[in-house]
Amino acid sequence: MRLPSKKFSAIALGLLALPAAAVDTTMTSAGYTGLGITPNAHLLGWGRLEASYESQLPGVIANPRGHNFVLAFGLLPNLEFSGRLATNTLQASCLGRSGCGTRDLSAGGKLAIGLDTANRFRIAAGATDVGGAVTFFRTYYGVLTYSEGSLESSVGIARRSGAGIAGSLSPLDGPFAAAAWQPLPLVRAHVEYADGNAWAGVRLFAPAQWLPEGWSLSAGANARLNSNNLTERTWWNASLSIPLYKVPVLPGRTQAPLPPLQSGQQPLPAYVARIPAPVPSQPQPATPADRSITPQTPPTRSATSPAPTPRAIQPATEAQLHALADALEAKGLDEIWVGRMEDGTVAVRGNNASYTWNSADALGAALGAVASTLSETRTGYRVVLTERQVPIVAVTGQADCLREWIEQPTNTCTAGQLSTPGSLPLEPLHAGAQWVVQRQKPGWQTVRVRVSPVLRTTVGTEVGAFDYAIGVNTAAQLPLWAGASIDAGVNAPLAESDDFERGRVFFDRRIQSGLERFSFTQTLRVPLERWVQPSQGFRWSPGALTAQGTVGRLGTFFDGALGELRWEPGEGRHRFSAQAGVFRNNEFEGGRGPLGSLRRAQPMLGSYRYSVMATRTDLEATAGQFMNNDRGLQLTLRQWFTDVSVGVYYKRTSFPGQPARQIAGVELTLVIGPRQDWQPSPFLQVGGTPRFAHSVETSIREARGNPIRSGHGMRPPAPDLNDVFNSDRSGLAYFEDNIRRIRDAAR
Repeated sequence: MRLPSKKFSAIALGLLALPAAAVDTTMTSAGYTGLGITPNAHLLGWGRLEASYESQLPGVIANPRGHNFVLAFGLLPNLEFSGRLATNTLQASCLGRSGCGTRDLSAGGKLAIGLDTANRFRIAAGATDVGGAVTFFRTYYGVLTYSEGSLESSVGIARRSGAGIAGSLSPLDGPFAAAAWQPLPLVRAHVEYADGNAWAGVRLFAPAQWLPEGWSLSAGANARLNSNNLTERTWWNASLSIPLYKVPVLPGRTQAPLPPLQSGQQPLPAYVARIPAPVPSQPQPATPADRSITPQTPPTRSATSPAPTPRAIQPATEAQLHALADALEAKGLDEIWVGRMEDGTVAVRGNNASYTWNSADALGAALGAVASTLSETRTGYRVVLTERQVPIVAVTGQADCLREWIEQPTNTCTAGQLSTPGSLPLEPLHAGAQWVVQRQKPGWQTVRVRVSPVLRTTVGTEVGAFDYAIGVNTAAQLPLWAGASIDAGVNAPLAESDDFERGRVFFDRRIQSGLERFSFTQTLRVPLERWVQPSQGFRWSPGALTAQGTVGRLGTFFDGALGELRWEPGEGRHRFSAQAGVFRNNEFEGGRGPLGSLRRAQPMLGSYRYSVMATRTDLEATAGQFMNNDRGLQLTLRQWFTDVSVGVYYKRTSFPGQPARQIAGVELTLVIGPRQDWQPSPFLQVGGTPRFAHSVETSIREARGNPIRSGHGMRPPAPDLNDVFNSDRSGLAYFEDNIRRIRDAAR
């Protein structure tokens, strides 16, 4: 049926009248953001993950048909990082006579900056297929991009690193150019030129209302415009982009990704000097040295207007103290202590055993209970939050100011002051307290059950493009006394690929059914201040040293013991730790056990971590003897996106009598399960895993392919002290950075 010309013209005019859409950037098969073949100077947004698939391998001259998978991260504000698996076949072994064709597991990265305030001009530089001597598509490039509304154009220059394996070539070499037009938010068209070849394509984007907030889904079709053997005549691709979570606010940004505090609200300051005793008058502005908050300026009054008379402070009654303990229990805390100090302030101590995502949630819940229970008396409070009954953070202040900060759009007095073990020992905050409530809801009365996935994979190896073993771990923990617990766990396999079956190459790495852990763990703070008296003005408190010991069956195969020390001084930007242990392989059979000839394991490791709080980035170095007795080091860059993290690491270790091996990888960690554990009965608590981690790694600087290098740089399979300290996020600087989350939890 032919449309009348008037109706067709009306439709065309309607389309043209729609607001011009900015050109959307998508991930290409090479592992950089761009169009189809060429890169542009845009980046995957900071805090985003994008997974893409393409039905061909551009540059594999012998056979470009195959499978191209890319997983990319907006790792930092000006950096994207990607991993790429390019393979002609998924299950064929490269060791057989027929071979597997091309199979390449590689990494890439791109740095980019804007050149003008309107962000119309951007410049970027990057590399693909980096890190190893075996390469198929290695390319270095620089690109300049100009964007104006629905139009975008890019020009650049690239240099490929000669011919790759089996005559493969990167499609980029020498000058390249591209142009894109996105007349509607749902459609993008582009043309590209590189090394004398040309391509064109179209991309369709799913409407935003069809997807969860922040998600993006697209698919495209591409075609080559001249005769070349670098690509197929036509191919298709698709990608999914999701936000990992929120990113911090950087200086110079005009709009904060996090919801701002309401007008007039002030955050909790850090505790520095002494605990301020409550006074019956308006608090005075604090000096800059106290790092306290100055109160919100009250409205201007005339000289004849009398100042309002402040309400008198009333001591909390025993009924109120018992009500506070009940409120803390209702919030999910245990090991609750409530009492009075000599100066009349209320001492509060509670243990977090149910807020598994983040200790900031537990702290906010405790402060909310204090504010709702004590605010009418205007009494002071001293709250200490513990994990495994080890103090990790404290807040001191006045209850009515705390409630005002939580609930009101403005606050006229200081809500409280933060402190952590790195700034001062927390136990003395409750020295001399007269306890009215003691150990309400004891931890030993509740069995804590966690159900966690178990996933083991190998990607891009000589025997398969992707092999896997999937299982489930069910673990139970029974607290005994302060810092002590018994842990037991069992694994149950669910599914596995052929190469994890009996007689195949990964059989020893399969998930075995049965006991995975049965151990006793004791955690305690080392009272260093009893022996070390720091000089006045010393910024690092002796209260930040913690010890932990574990003994029993660990990691299915090992019986033994592990000890650990952790020190996080000052504001928490630095963390030092050391581990040492002795284990026996309980299934060693003259070199035929699940771990080969490893009869005994003697890990001995030292680690240092520095946190860049502006971007929530952790830089960590670990060195020593690892779990499988290989010696070397590991360097890690870990980027946090609230409770999700992405880590990029490099490790170089060697087993006795063998050459050193180099491995690079990326690790994604996330929470699985409810934000607060479920308690179906007074004696049972059920939750997920607060820190599920999975990594993909590849050997680098090898003479051939991606040979299997298992067992390098393994950590002891024992409880980690960093888990006690909020997944290594418990410093004063961290809690200050998460004041908004604490306030939201308090509400």
